[in-house]
Amino acid sequence: MLLFFLFGAGVFAQVSKDSVSIDPNYLEDQLYIGVTYNIFANTPDGYVKDGFAYGFSGGFIKDIPFNERRNIGMGVGLGYAFNTHIQNVVVTTNALNLNQATTNQSTYTIKTNSLEFPIEFRWRTSTLEKYKFWRIYTGLHVSYVLNSTSIGERNDELIQLTEVLQLEEWQYAYSLAAGYGTWNFYLHYTLNPFFKGSSSFDNGEVLKMNSFKMGLIFYLL
Repeated sequence: MLLFFLFGAGVFAQVSKDSVSIDPNYLEDQLYIGVTYNIFANTPDGYVKDGFAYGFSGGFIKDIPFNERRNIGMGVGLGYAFNTHIQNVVVTTNALNLNQATTNQSTYTIKTNSLEFPIEFRWRTSTLEKYKFWRIYTGLHVSYVLNSTSIGERNDELIQLTEVLQLEEWQYAYSLAAGYGTWNFYLHYTLNPFFKGSSSFDNGEVLKMNSFKMGLIFYLL
């Protein structure tokens, strides 16, 4: 009876020890949620930003560690983003021209729904037991605009614009996420113009505005 008790206790202890052991092949930060404040860079003369333009994003990133410590690697993912831009530029389909609206009377909100394909180089100070750590993730962020709409406001009256927006469907951006624990600062700057390369104002000035987003991004296992 004593031998059975000692043997059983030994088996139970071994099972308990194994059950709490940590898999050395752990992965980090495979889900993300981001909130951003959106503006345009490289704006033309007469451009006016009006209102708070925002964005939301979320998705899955496959974590691919490069070393045994698993603190250096890359991530490849798929996600969804909704973004707004508010300014005084209205898009028309007339010969792919962009017409500048009256600054003091009109503003236009552009809304886009996009698929995201993030590709990140990842560095972090995480360990098997450490759940709060420093991270720096940077890389290329490819987006495909699924659809876009524009709503104008003139003299406090909403105007639904029916013109097709001349946006670049594929947008390529540099992204940077850095922080400690839950809170991570996020930057996103498109490398190609937001509008198509042939778009111009009526005076012939080519529009080369780039989208710039900054905010917070949260990672989950």
